[in-house]
Amino acid sequence: MKLEELKKCKYGLTHSGIFHADDVFATAFIKIINPEIEIIRSTEVPDGFDGIVYDIGLGEFDHHGSDNELRENGIPYAAFGKLWRVFAREMYGDYVYKKIEKSLIEYLDLSDNTGKSDSLCLAIAAFNPVGDETDADKDFNEAVNIAESILIRLIKKEQAHLEEEKLVKEIYDKSINKEIIVLDKYLHFKDTLPGTDAKYVIHPSNRGGYIAQAVTISPDTIELKKAFPKKWTEELPDYLTFCHNSRFLIAGESLDDVMHACNVALKE
Repeated sequence: MKLEELKKCKYGLTHSGIFHADDVFATAFIKIINPEIEIIRSTEVPDGFDGIVYDIGLGEFDHHGSDNELRENGIPYAAFGKLWRVFAREMYGDYVYKKIEKSLIEYLDLSDNTGKSDSLCLAIAAFNPVGDETDADKDFNEAVNIAESILIRLIKKEQAHLEEEKLVKEIYDKSINKEIIVLDKYLHFKDTLPGTDAKYVIHPSNRGGYIAQAVTISPDTIELKKAFPKKWTEELPDYLTFCHNSRFLIAGESLDDVMHACNVALKE
């Protein structure tokens, strides 16, 4: 199915009964694309059904067949992942597509396919009827509304991050000191700076003063290029007000104090 076809679909169909994060978020994504679509929950796909079918029926957007596809990292696709793969890149571009695929969808797909524990999947499952409660469609729709809100916010957040990363790249390119990058305000830098010479990023703190963060060796790890000195977690220098136990973040009252701390840390 093409994006323009989905935008014109009158009906979508997924399975009835107990719902999971997969079919809930898949529905939320479909409703973002086509807010007017009517979603039907059923135990089977009616003959001649005219609409998008997902998480049931062994079609393009189901994942219950023996030939279900795996990602390159071995994580199997579920319905949400298959929908995201087909439509999201065209809608939002490569950056947003990849970031949400990695941070959200792979975890939901893995949980749905293997039963691996996931806190968001657990939270969505909590909306299923309990005991003698019978209005499963009402509960399903409530869960979908929450999932839709989460997904919309994530998309907006990653779109903003993309623009911020562009600004960080410009600032880095103009910086004389490539190891300590100073920002006028916090900007998302965790995708751009790992691939540069930058070791630390300084910016104003929303609590007052300034903070510095250590840059990771890649966007996909918490391993730091150069952690702040371990001794600062045991005895704080008088020019700092805070050093995180994980040694990725320090704080001070002024830009000069934090800049001094970063220069000291580089020499340790």
